[in-house]
Amino acid sequence: MRKLLLALLWLSMAACAAAAVPPSPPPARSSLRTTGLDLGYRQLYNFEFAAAHRTFQAWIAVHPANPLGPASEAVADLFDEMNRLRILQAEFFSRKSMFSGKAGPGDPAFERALARAEALAAKAPPDDLTALYTRALCHGLRADYLGVVQKHYLASLSQMKAGQAVAQKLLALDPNYADAYLAIGMENYVLGQQPAPLRWLLKLDGAMTNQSQGIEELRKTAAGGHYLQPYAQVLLALAAVHAHNPAGARRLLEPLVAEFPHSPLYAEALRRLDIQATLDPKRTQIHFTLGALLHTVHGAFALAAGDRDNVVAVDPDNGAATGRVVVAAASGATGNASRDRDMQTTVLESAKYPRIVFLPQALHGTLARGGASQVTLTGTMQLVGADHPFALPLTVTVDGRHFTAAGTVTVPYVAWGLHNPSKLFLRVHKTVTLEIEAAGTIAWPAAK
Repeated sequence: MRKLLLALLWLSMAACAAAAVPPSPPPARSSLRTTGLDLGYRQLYNFEFAAAHRTFQAWIAVHPANPLGPASEAVADLFDEMNRLRILQAEFFSRKSMFSGKAGPGDPAFERALARAEALAAKAPPDDLTALYTRALCHGLRADYLGVVQKHYLASLSQMKAGQAVAQKLLALDPNYADAYLAIGMENYVLGQQPAPLRWLLKLDGAMTNQSQGIEELRKTAAGGHYLQPYAQVLLALAAVHAHNPAGARRLLEPLVAEFPHSPLYAEALRRLDIQATLDPKRTQIHFTLGALLHTVHGAFALAAGDRDNVVAVDPDNGAATGRVVVAAASGATGNASRDRDMQTTVLESAKYPRIVFLPQALHGTLARGGASQVTLTGTMQLVGADHPFALPLTVTVDGRHFTAAGTVTVPYVAWGLHNPSKLFLRVHKTVTLEIEAAGTIAWPAAK
């Protein structure tokens, strides 16, 4: 009966509510060096898996008796497989548990690397710190692979317990071996999320179930660890996301984004903590009105279509905004070919400056999850090779996952340095009025 309950426990982890995680300050990163195993781990956290494998293999060739070499190869195998199965992405982005989904196949290379590391560690004296760390690491890797990839939950729990026992022995010899705290922290945090009756049952089986203690141990690795420091930071950020603490997750992810710019995970996870408005170019237009002595000129611009364009992300905690909205300069048209040609060549210089870009920096006002809101989006307008401060008042109406936005703003284009198209008998105003009609989709971060 106990084994059946344990299996059901692992299977139901996605449905268990996480307790609140206190905000964490950015860890005092002791950055990985750029040689040897350190370089391999840096490549690993940058999602450069093939390069990490080459670096680890080169290090093993020079240090064939050190068990950390093949153990690091196993780390690369596991990370590569978790990336292939998009396990961490699912945890951050879709809120599906890493313990759900279909079982993956076994990996002979992963098993060979673990076996080699454990065999080398077994030859060392019982108090050898490197050997003890390798053993704890191998147990943790096998626990992750069995539970996360292969869905063998009872076997995974057994490996987790074995790993924390070795880690405790290592920390008794050297309490400053911060990487070792990750094994204990993982067990306490994961199992500590469970309801009291199940925690009691797990304790009878020898498991550690103190969730708050698990967070503190993960923080020790995140603050002072070496090889596993960034991984602990990822786990803490993930815990903060699950606890509906986006501000804490943001503080943990920002250093990762800066240190590992090639990884698609950390920047995307950080971006998903924001309110994201994605404009639909087909449903968005910028109408303009230019007053003149004898008549008024009307025209319109269209958004440029690009994968990374026309998305505005807003930090719900402080209103800070990022992203960009891109207008195709050549799309500007008034319906008069001669006038449009003059606008394109002498005013907008669209052949030289094909993009008009708005870079948002802040959203002033509160954006409601439903109905209409009055807000102002401020930032920088890049127009004809120059930057100008820009403030756009908007009425934003949200309906489920969709939004519309409308606003009017006057642009002093002549004061901004653009050519004045006035001629002898045609005098035009030195300002132009823009009327924005936008529509698209909106996504919200998890509620606090």
